[in-house]
Amino acid sequence: MKRLKKAGTVAIASALLLTSAPQVWASEIAGTAGSTSVSVPMLPDKGNTAPAEVKISKDHAIDLAKKYIAIPEGYVLNSINLNSNGYPYGKNGSSWSMNFSKTIKDHYYGNISITIDGTNGRLTNYYMNENDNDRKPSYPPKADYKAAKQIADAWIAKMNAGEQDQLRYNVRDEQSFRTPIDGNYQYSIRYDRTVSGVPFSQNGVNVGVNGEGQVTSYSFNWDDTATFEKNVTPIGMEQAAQAFRDKAKAALSYEIPYQAKGNRKPITTYQMGTFMIDAAKGEPWSPGIIPQSGEEERPITDKPLADKPSATLNLTKEEAVEKVTSVFTLPAGVKLQNASYNEYTNPDTGETSSAWNLSWSQPAGENEASAKMAGSSAWATVDSKTGEIKNFNLNPPYVPMSEQKDVEAKVSQDEAKAKAAELVKKLLPGYTDQLVPDTVPEKLLQPLLLKRMKTWDIRFKRVIDGVSAGGETVYVNIDRETGDLIGFSNSISTFAYPQQKPQVIALDKAKDLLLAQYDIELSYEPDLSDTPLYTDKIKLMIAAGEIAPGIAPDASGKQKDAKLVYKLLPKYSREPVVLDAETGTWKNAATGDAVSLERVKVGDIEGHWAQKELQLMLDYQALDVKDGKVNPDQSITRGEMIKMLVIAMNGGNGGIRYDANRSASFADVKADSAYFAYVENAVDRGLLTPGTDFRPEDKMNREEMAGLIVKALGLSGLAQHDAVFNDNFADKAKLKHVGEAAIVVGLDIMSLVDGSFQPEQEVSKAQAATAFFRYLQKRAEIQDRKYPVYY
Repeated sequence: MKRLKKAGTVAIASALLLTSAPQVWASEIAGTAGSTSVSVPMLPDKGNTAPAEVKISKDHAIDLAKKYIAIPEGYVLNSINLNSNGYPYGKNGSSWSMNFSKTIKDHYYGNISITIDGTNGRLTNYYMNENDNDRKPSYPPKADYKAAKQIADAWIAKMNAGEQDQLRYNVRDEQSFRTPIDGNYQYSIRYDRTVSGVPFSQNGVNVGVNGEGQVTSYSFNWDDTATFEKNVTPIGMEQAAQAFRDKAKAALSYEIPYQAKGNRKPITTYQMGTFMIDAAKGEPWSPGIIPQSGEEERPITDKPLADKPSATLNLTKEEAVEKVTSVFTLPAGVKLQNASYNEYTNPDTGETSSAWNLSWSQPAGENEASAKMAGSSAWATVDSKTGEIKNFNLNPPYVPMSEQKDVEAKVSQDEAKAKAAELVKKLLPGYTDQLVPDTVPEKLLQPLLLKRMKTWDIRFKRVIDGVSAGGETVYVNIDRETGDLIGFSNSISTFAYPQQKPQVIALDKAKDLLLAQYDIELSYEPDLSDTPLYTDKIKLMIAAGEIAPGIAPDASGKQKDAKLVYKLLPKYSREPVVLDAETGTWKNAATGDAVSLERVKVGDIEGHWAQKELQLMLDYQALDVKDGKVNPDQSITRGEMIKMLVIAMNGGNGGIRYDANRSASFADVKADSAYFAYVENAVDRGLLTPGTDFRPEDKMNREEMAGLIVKALGLSGLAQHDAVFNDNFADKAKLKHVGEAAIVVGLDIMSLVDGSFQPEQEVSKAQAATAFFRYLQKRAEIQDRKYPVYY
């Protein structure tokens, strides 16, 4: 069951007296330095007056912006625009949007954008982007999450004093927070609007705080016209949890890990769409105007009508055109305007695919009949090897919205489904036993929506022995008035899926695992059901300012109450994962690697002298865990060291991928090695020089680690000047590269032991994690320096 997309609610600022506008950054109005180019496209030509609904003049808005935000020296106002009666400001709404920027001698230093509500003078949006190379964010960030939260709280107390008692801190981002691996970090602090203690997450405040403790962004979204269900007694949390479990639909699906190394074997997964539960009834509830699809249907046929096509053809342009025109009727008089041939070789599989892209159109003529057809066009894609039509689309002449009329449907949905099935039998006979109709039944569609639907969009999903095949689908579009075939798309691939469903874990267990990803929350949600958002009546009401765009009125134009529901909220903010249906374990959707949803914790680092540094590396999966242990005092291997350093340099991001065209730089680290991508990335970064063997399982010694860190800092050239360093090491004679050792010691990244560097000493995992933490600190201090720094 898929959760439907829902339209966003309108954001209307609360009406407050201008004298109560808070002063947050600057206590006095500052002048604007330099020249200013101001563009106010919606203002009258005379003076500084504004349209009647705008209560805040341009100059007043500028003064307020400077009152709210301390504009740094050198920033000048270079644009200001007035937006009236537009999202998200509702009835008679308006807003002043202005931009300040700083440029010196063609160097761009940053910009500040500010939005002021034109009705009441409230600050509704603020964003600052800095591009000053002289500003060096420290590492670790000066402000940790707790400090950022305190700064955001203080901002809310000043900027949203009137709403503060209705705002609730949203803890979800903090729950999934990982210590930053870069000092240039932005914390996102969210506060949700609550109604009688129940969150209405469509409204609220977002505050962005950087690692230096400065507020760099703010957005205020509030709908004063929103109404909420009353006198509703919700079912209990336990009943809600049981309702989710009873009503959840978990289905099997093959997912292809496109970034996996080597052969990309599809993962058999259980998937479940999120949904909501009506808090009063305990039944599934959808906020959208389009209902969810009906019951599962059977494939078009029990057995395929033909063999799947072999990729042995080499169609000419004329043959490709014939493939299309033999099935689809083109508009009268259109002519082939373009025919291009495209060929592509997949770098991972080596397979080559090719296709003809065709387009037809008809220019405007002199007589009335041809004038009506002007703009008619069609395009198609034909696989030149298999002869399959991949896409066809017919574009009728453009009709302005004001001239569009209700559709007089002469073709029922059942008739369209039958016609679509016949087309699929003709075009894809080798797949008819795998294509299952999956279309919302006509009886579930609201009448007002049906009046504007010009086509029946018939969808077939590919299912192989009960398992959906990677989201592959076929769509057929049929004109509801004429019954003409006007569209077709085919995303079926030649990927080698299993033809029989493998053994999988029980459905009940899968549902438990899938639901365990979420917390359940009682919440208000906008009710857009039975909402004709695009009827002429509603458009006129919006244009007249009687209702705000984005509000969800019913057929009479009256706004519907927000619904009290239970909804599922993800516990984890991380890369996409899938549930392996065969093993019941979680895997990275892109790579297929096993992952843990919970923050990685191990039992053998508690109380360790390097616990903080080890946990940081564990948080970013830069250290491997075996049998629940990291073995911090165990010597680190060369492969583990390179992985740790590359992830640290890459901002904490793994997922580095090379395709099949990448040749191994070392004979003993081939494409199927767990270290391949990290080693190759290290080569690309200049950390390693390609050779015969890398020896990934050998232990890393102190001098080797020092060399890697110096290269990572970009100081290899400097390290060659041994004479400038303090190299008073007791064991200097044992060092091959004195400069590198001197740099890491001078930067306090590595330490001497009784005056000796001990270059051949093996490095433990704890020592490596500590060294890389210190590397991150020094990188923040010396990065982007214009001149070399000597120690």
